[in-house]
Amino acid sequence: MGDSVTSDGINYRIVSPSLTVKAMRDSGYKNTAYALAELIDNSIDAKANLVEVFACENPVQVGSRTSHRVETIAVLDNGHGMGPQQLRRALKYGDGEGADPSRIGRFGMGLPNSSMSQCTRLDVWSWTNGAGNAMHTYLDLEEIEQGLIDDVPEPDHSPLPDYWRDLSEGLGDTGTVVVWTNLDKVNWYGAAATLKNTADLIGRVYRHYLDEGRVDIRMAPVREGKVVDGEYHAVPNDPLYLMGSTSTPEPFSDKPMFMPFPMGDESAPGVMHVPVSHEGKLHNITVRASIARPEARRGDVEGHPWPDGISRTADPGKLPWGKHAQRNVGISLVRQGRELDLDASWAIGYDPTERWWGIEVEFPPDLDPIFGVTNNKQSATIFSSLAHFDWKVHAEAGESPKGFKERLAELGDPRLPLIDLVHYLEDKLLPAIRRQLKQQTIGTRKSKKRHDADVDSKATDAVKRRSEEGYTGKTDELDEGTTPEAKRQEQVEVLTRRHHLDEDIARSMVEESLKKDLRARWISDFQDTSAFFSIDLMAGMLQVIFNEKHPLHSHLMAVLEDVPEDADADELRDRLDRAAETFKLLLFSWARMEDETYPDRDRERIADARREWGRYARDFVDGKAD
Repeated sequence: MGDSVTSDGINYRIVSPSLTVKAMRDSGYKNTAYALAELIDNSIDAKANLVEVFACENPVQVGSRTSHRVETIAVLDNGHGMGPQQLRRALKYGDGEGADPSRIGRFGMGLPNSSMSQCTRLDVWSWTNGAGNAMHTYLDLEEIEQGLIDDVPEPDHSPLPDYWRDLSEGLGDTGTVVVWTNLDKVNWYGAAATLKNTADLIGRVYRHYLDEGRVDIRMAPVREGKVVDGEYHAVPNDPLYLMGSTSTPEPFSDKPMFMPFPMGDESAPGVMHVPVSHEGKLHNITVRASIARPEARRGDVEGHPWPDGISRTADPGKLPWGKHAQRNVGISLVRQGRELDLDASWAIGYDPTERWWGIEVEFPPDLDPIFGVTNNKQSATIFSSLAHFDWKVHAEAGESPKGFKERLAELGDPRLPLIDLVHYLEDKLLPAIRRQLKQQTIGTRKSKKRHDADVDSKATDAVKRRSEEGYTGKTDELDEGTTPEAKRQEQVEVLTRRHHLDEDIARSMVEESLKKDLRARWISDFQDTSAFFSIDLMAGMLQVIFNEKHPLHSHLMAVLEDVPEDADADELRDRLDRAAETFKLLLFSWARMEDETYPDRDRERIADARREWGRYARDFVDGKAD
């Protein structure tokens, strides 16, 4: 059992070293930045508080001109370093430190796996008692392919080269440097461009470590042994936009652009814990949610003006901070304080308002099998597969939610532990966030369509005319003797508490109504009722609320109002045809209601209501009262 070579000289290894390394080279890293993140993981696990990433370029002749191309990438840290045995193990596939729940690393695959995915030569120096006492070893794909080495070379004493000592700003008595050469998989050419392309990702993956000051990540482009322009220190890139100092453009670079979305415990707004059982132990999954502050989407919020030179009616999605948010769409999966993935599959891809919410799902390493965490820590396959999951589609005929989960348990379905979490995200949290985002821009110049303002004004004229002709309503009775301040307060409370509008938006709408003496207002809201519209009767204000949850909204209102600016004549004609069809079906639904109403006396009351509504409709539409 000891020797893999038999007496006839044939090698019976299950997998040859050269084939293993070549196969591992195509290990699914999305790009160089993700491969670099594996090395930074190791530095953080080694308790480093400074990590320096160097992209070193040299001149190359391209035709008649000289250009510069990255030929070496290195990651240097001031962590605790490694002794000879640990260093040698670190370069072995699937060894390393093993599954330690206190570490970011998983299977000891990160260092060799990420490195050989980008280069064919990997060198590592590590020291525990001064850089002059460093130990060195390496992996070289060419030597492996030629059969020159089968094992990781035994580390030898090799002082850290002066080249890296001179570049470092925080060389410690302990530390490690990982050097990639013969770069054949790096996608970028110049040193500055190579590091610039990592800024968003590195800042997002390690945002919690950076925000808490646990690590400083220096990104330095190098030319001819000197750091050149383009150096930067990574700053948090927070997809929840709740951190104070981040990479978000002004005016939100030093203050949160989002606010916690109310859920869970009131003492910790925007945070909720979802318990999950795995292997007999109960673990907490922490869900954090945020939503854009009004001033991120509107330039008229008092006390929060947009920067000079930006129109107050500009589309916020096209402004610098809106474009930044567009790059951070999705649910952020965080494991051991480090982001695994920003999973955009949970967002509605075609809807630009999806950039204005953030959700983070944090879980401990013990739940890696539940989420389906991959070896390269770039995704959680089981969680991602459940985006837009509808249990009813997968249920058997007549199966209840409880029965569905019991069947999954019997089958050992790996999705079962996450079903409740997914149900909460898909059916409760995200719909509530999207409703509030919809309400945020109600009343703005951009969302307040001209015909909406016209219909409010025309309805007001009809209400006033009927009132002057002696037809009084409840709103007229409530208005008698009510002060403007009392009306203002009542309307703001109804808009904010009942219809979930932002308070600044609600006050702006009410002020406009009082200024123009409007007696009618049209708004939309998601409502849990079968009615397609409802009414609020307030002092001097008749408010009609169209129920966006009712199919009539998507089949009638959205068809007529949400018309693309580039719609052609055929599309407009089709929209009018669909709206006309929907309106006719609406009248048929009333007719059938009368048809099915018994006894005859009740049917006659409904017919009287229909005729009475017709008279009111004539008054409001044509301005002709009886």
